[in-house]
Amino acid sequence: MHTDHELRSERPLRLEKAHAKVIECLSGTAWITAYAQFEDCVLRSGERYTIPNDGLVLVEAVGSGHIRVHGTAAPRPALLRWLNLALPHTLNIRNT
Repeated sequence: MHTDHELRSERPLRLEKAHAKVIECLSGTAWITAYAQFEDCVLRSGERYTIPNDGLVLVEAVGSGHIRVHGTAAPRPALLRWLNLALPHTLNIRNT
């Protein structure tokens, strides 16, 4: 599930309790400020950012732009490969 948002300068989108959700920049440039993070993040079209905690996140456009907020982060390919290798081994141990 996802929601799309149109962004404008000086009108930040507020996200709270959004840990592990993913912000995808669809067009323009998005400036992200997240609670307890030392640096802000700037996304360009096609780039993604995973929200690191449940604190306040502000997302603002540099000019104008569109973002999509996805429900949760998609599993990373390396993690999926590891799970595919580890899971059968784990199941074999439990079944013996």
